[in-house]
Amino acid sequence: MNQHSFLLVFPILFALSVLYLMESKKEITGDDDYAVNAVIGDRSYIHYYGEKPGENVPDKIRIQTHLMYVEEVLRKRSTDHLSEEQKENRTVYMDLLRDYYLKGEFPVNDGHSDPRRPTFIDGNGNICAVGYLLEQTEGRNTAEAINAKYKHAFIYEIESPVFDEWMQKSGFTIDELAMIQPAYEPEPDQKVNRNEIDLSYGIGSAFLMATNTLYMVNKSDDPKIFTSPDTNHWFGLAAGTSSVLLGLLNLDNSSTYFDNPFYPDTPNCAGNCVYQEVTETNRARTALSVANVGVGLISILRSGYHLVFKREVKQASKQIKLSTVESGYMQAAQAVPWVRVQVNF
Repeated sequence: MNQHSFLLVFPILFALSVLYLMESKKEITGDDDYAVNAVIGDRSYIHYYGEKPGENVPDKIRIQTHLMYVEEVLRKRSTDHLSEEQKENRTVYMDLLRDYYLKGEFPVNDGHSDPRRPTFIDGNGNICAVGYLLEQTEGRNTAEAINAKYKHAFIYEIESPVFDEWMQKSGFTIDELAMIQPAYEPEPDQKVNRNEIDLSYGIGSAFLMATNTLYMVNKSDDPKIFTSPDTNHWFGLAAGTSSVLLGLLNLDNSSTYFDNPFYPDTPNCAGNCVYQEVTETNRARTALSVANVGVGLISILRSGYHLVFKREVKQASKQIKLSTVESGYMQAAQAVPWVRVQVNF
């Protein structure tokens, strides 16, 4: 591979690597750090909407969608192995769970550093899904006693004889309760700004901006960091192409979600719900993408001009030679020197 080809391929491979890392990061955060549930992740949202929840989907929608999905799954499970008391309690708790998510009064993560975290009872007195089932059957005092020690605990981390006894009577397994338990976002004034530029895209854009700037500050006919003008312009073409690709592939930053998907008094309305489609755009990320495309196009135009339409230095010479000049009688002819005229373009 010659030097020109290397200079063209390297920034493109870098840009594509950045895109791959960005997508990999989205997959990880979508399933782990920012998922609505520790057991099934965002499977509920994917089930109903066919895609992972975007950054702008309200937490209330994600939690309601999750709990509706879990109710549907758990109601279909066999209860033949349960006692009559457990079967009856399980049915009652399912109805309570439906009432809970339709009401939509959920807690917020008001103290834990994780971006999403279970919160048994928040500072405003709002209680989590599992806590609500416990409260409705064992009383608020019991729920608050659990909260005092396990406010941000996952179900598997709760070590309480009272909780274990209640779970045994409920007809739910610990895995099923963990499946119910949502993880909540921070309070509104602590939420991460959705109109932001993620780190990987920012780093990739900064690198290519610097690369294009390096090319632009080099003189077209006397570059300081390359051995020849051609090498400089191939480098500029590679940098510009990479910036345009990166910008175009990240130009669409809109996120669509469905608000108010439940009738207030119609449980599990399924396909009969009224949905209000909402679309939001990350304007900061879009602006950076436009900048990447603009800077890249400038580099492409400049490099393309010099590589395709460049003016080669031409020499135009006009030679005038007078071999002999009759100066006069009895005077020897004298050779007249060449007259050279050179014009550079």
